[in-house]
Amino acid sequence: MIYQGVYRTPSLWCRLHSTYVRKMRYLFKLKEDDGICRQAQNSGTFYLFHNLSPFVKKVGSKYLAPQISVAEMKSMLGKFKQNEQMIEDSVLIGCSDECMAYFALDLGSLEKSVIESELRGSFTELRKAFFQLDGKDAPLLSSAQALLRWHDTHQYCSKTGQPTQKNLAGSKRVCHTNGIIYYPQMSPVVITLVSDGSRCLLARQASFPKGMYSALAGFCDVAP
Repeated sequence: MIYQGVYRTPSLWCRLHSTYVRKMRYLFKLKEDDGICRQAQNSGTFYLFHNLSPFVKKVGSKYLAPQISVAEMKSMLGKFKQNEQMIEDSVLIGCSDECMAYFALDLGSLEKSVIESELRGSFTELRKAFFQLDGKDAPLLSSAQALLRWHDTHQYCSKTGQPTQKNLAGSKRVCHTNGIIYYPQMSPVVITLVSDGSRCLLARQASFPKGMYSALAGFCDVAP
């Protein structure tokens, strides 16, 4: 019994490590090769946003962020008389253990109520959505919103003033006038939970929805 336990644990660790490495290598290929990324778009799934608010749908007693297939995306865009090329405005946000790619697409240029009626769900402000969604969807939606916002605010080169263009995965933007490459910024943040053992200190802002509280948080500045 002891032998089996010792034997199985390294074996499980190796499988998990192998899966993680495979995913990271695949994601790197998607970010660097537009051809491979385009193939992934044709077999991947999409999370939808409208002006940075994620689309959620009630299924039974739960709320989910539905993953829309590329066939469903093309059908929906056709109904709204939009070019299928709009799919290329999406950004890569991850992949499954089986290497199925996940993308996020903001449909802010379309009428929100029409999309909600078509898909029978609603676009919800991200903080409110966190109270409704399954835990596995929250990290993906958070990453997706941050990346979509970065692209929305970095459409021009800070040196030349010329428009920048994103690669297909959305992992970078390029100014073709001078070849400058821009990558999404990362802002270090600290979240602190103050506790006396059985209770914790929480805070809220007036803008928070009713019943929402947060641990204390703040951004870190780079030391000079």
